[in-house]
Amino acid sequence: MNGEKRQIITLIGPGQARLGVRFIHKGGSPQCEGCQYRKVCIDNLEPGRIYKIVGVRDKTLFCDAYGMEMVVVEVLESEVEAAIPSGFAIEGAIISFQTPECAERDCESYGLCFPEGLKGGDRVQIVEVNGNLHCRLKIPLRRVRLLRVHS
Repeated sequence: MNGEKRQIITLIGPGQARLGVRFIHKGGSPQCEGCQYRKVCIDNLEPGRIYKIVGVRDKTLFCDAYGMEMVVVEVLESEVEAAIPSGFAIEGAIISFQTPECAERDCESYGLCFPEGLKGGDRVQIVEVNGNLHCRLKIPLRRVRLLRVHS
């Protein structure tokens, strides 16, 4: 699936500029307003999404806002581990990800039911199904890896 996805060029601090590093894009800060690199550094990534570095270029640009060199990298939106109802857990299927109604915040599966990087209603492909999960509400759940798909 990643072969079909468009690589995005962005900037990242040198401490994170390594192949395979995943990060959540938090958006820009007030210091980024008016920066000449904002379009490539901030605006081409979606806040709240998880990205994975798939290429590190031999190029740096100086960030005036933070007073440091930033490394030019290539990223793809990352797969996200999540929990979905067992009836939908078919490898390769494209579904609409839905967060459940649940107040059991201390449940061992809660983080998978409400994973960072995904929002309710996202269209996702089930990349891998990795077994059953315990649910306090007795909902049959499966652990999966999901990748958001764009229409």
